[in-house]
Amino acid sequence: MDCIIISEDDEWAQQLEAKLSQTNIQVARHSSKSYPTTEDTLYLVDAIGRQPDIADCGKRILLFTDQPNEYNVLQLPRTNASRWLLNHLGIGCQGLPLTWGASATEGQLIVDEQGIILSTNEVMATCLSGRAEDWQNKPLNLIFPDLTDKANYSIRRQLNKLCQQGQPCSGQLFPAKNSLGRNKHLEICVSKLVGRRFLLNCRDVTQRTSSHKAMRHKARFDALTGLANRQLLMDRLRMALARSKRFQRQLAVMYVDLDHFKPINDTWGHAAGDAILREASLRMKDAVREIDTVARLGGDEFVIVIEDLKDHRDAGVIAKHVLTALSQVFCWQQHEFYIGCSIGIAISSDDKEDANKLIEKADLALYRAKNNGRQRFEFCTPELTAQARYKLVLQEGLQQALAENQLQLYFQPIASTRDNRIEGAEVLLRWLHPKVGMVPPKDFIPLLEQTGLIIPVGEWLIEKACLQWVDWKKAGLLHEQARMNINISNCQFASRQLVSCIQRILSRLDMPANTLALEISEELLANDPKQIENSFEQLRHAGIAIIIDDFGLGNASLHSLSKFQLSAIKLEKPLIESLSNNQGENSLSAFSALAHSLNISMIAEGIDSQNQLETLTESGIDSYQGHTLHAPMDAENFERFISKQDKIKNNFKIFA
Repeated sequence: MDCIIISEDDEWAQQLEAKLSQTNIQVARHSSKSYPTTEDTLYLVDAIGRQPDIADCGKRILLFTDQPNEYNVLQLPRTNASRWLLNHLGIGCQGLPLTWGASATEGQLIVDEQGIILSTNEVMATCLSGRAEDWQNKPLNLIFPDLTDKANYSIRRQLNKLCQQGQPCSGQLFPAKNSLGRNKHLEICVSKLVGRRFLLNCRDVTQRTSSHKAMRHKARFDALTGLANRQLLMDRLRMALARSKRFQRQLAVMYVDLDHFKPINDTWGHAAGDAILREASLRMKDAVREIDTVARLGGDEFVIVIEDLKDHRDAGVIAKHVLTALSQVFCWQQHEFYIGCSIGIAISSDDKEDANKLIEKADLALYRAKNNGRQRFEFCTPELTAQARYKLVLQEGLQQALAENQLQLYFQPIASTRDNRIEGAEVLLRWLHPKVGMVPPKDFIPLLEQTGLIIPVGEWLIEKACLQWVDWKKAGLLHEQARMNINISNCQFASRQLVSCIQRILSRLDMPANTLALEISEELLANDPKQIENSFEQLRHAGIAIIIDDFGLGNASLHSLSKFQLSAIKLEKPLIESLSNNQGENSLSAFSALAHSLNISMIAEGIDSQNQLETLTESGIDSYQGHTLHAPMDAENFERFISKQDKIKNNFKIFA
């Protein structure tokens, strides 16, 4: 743009001319005497040299382009003239250049203080999908629906806010609509014009904004289901907790896990699985309120945030809706599936509760729901939380347990049902925790298996028990053929080093292999039968007896066990009671006779009364253990116990 500078302030005009001369802008300077100006007024006129009517302009700056009209008058205080001019010519200052007409690269609107559009340039008209004259004298809120009095933001207040103290304001993003009703996003720069008018320079950033919006959506929403992902869930949950504390209302977090989803994926493929997940997501959204958040954590795990609860029981009502919705049949390519779900619920209880703790509590309750039969919901209780803390204490102490001699061996005697003579003992592992005290095996054995520590701990148990057994034999407390039973976990049994480890220990201690028996869980037999037979063959070849423990809990039959060439089986107390209570024939006697025909000895465990012992004796059960004989005891007390037995030496029966 070529400019003519007209000013009575020669020094100021020279400085401005020198700055403009650094660009390709052609500048001419004239005396203000050529024009009817007032003191301290600067006029900028385009190269065409048109002279406007300036009789009543006052102290202002005038800029005219090659297409002047009555609105092409820009007013600023004299003191801001240099900054404004440099800004709008794009010479090293903030702001956007003002270019009116066909050569413009940005859309421009001129409006009055009431928000009426006075004029638009062609770029703006094109952006709005119309002609410039179509928008003249139309309200601005047709383009910017948010700039309405209903939203409590008049055009005047909004634009004055953007243009404080007469300074141009840029970078404000407004949602807009074109003449076709399509959404647009415009970045706006606002400047004040003469006569209480405003100039809006508008840059169309719809594509950029849409791209950013899509990226933001991808980062916060699950791609498969459209539900909130973990990141958005945590954000919403934190805000929900803040509102809950502020308004003293309860909040619930539901952890939802589909019960029978994995077989669908494994059998029918991911296409079927994905379809089920999408349908399950829609059902969960329909089952909760609009204000609630349903999020997918991954796989078949979901979290639902329930706000504004009057009572925790209201969460149970919503959980029932979710259970009902997901229990209905799912259809995919003419196939029908039933999956159901389990739900754990945690209720916010105090101000110290955070998002992560609530989800952890809901997960604990979910675990209980699954253990209690699935297709149900459970609340996280203080008891459940205490159990979780207890489990965490045990997990943290496992590593030190072995190193600090916290693990101990206990021994429970096994006796003959015929003469009550001691035949051997079962070795049991106990943990004396320095803070918790004596930890039951059911609490820490699963943790050993989960962490893999069961392997080194198992090897330590075998070696220490064998060493103790050898010492008792040397002391004359045990017959040479007295047998010691050691429990072997499924993880240990799967280890290829088990047999070699046992052989190495027996060899080093000079202990006969036939004095050691391994107790194997019945559930192990449900794994790979061929592999089990091969492992059993290795143990028998090494001279080690095999006993099936907890017989009666699984589905194995005596006939199915015959191929494994077992030494004995242990009958669970519930099975013994069931067989003993059968009417008609003596089922327990028949069961015992069948076992003996297969060359399998019978051991009954958990015997706590003399009546039970008499029943076992009459039914032909070979051996027993339980509190009626003696509870498990440490090495010192076991030694004292066997020392008191009559005729102990040379009277130990060997299992057939």
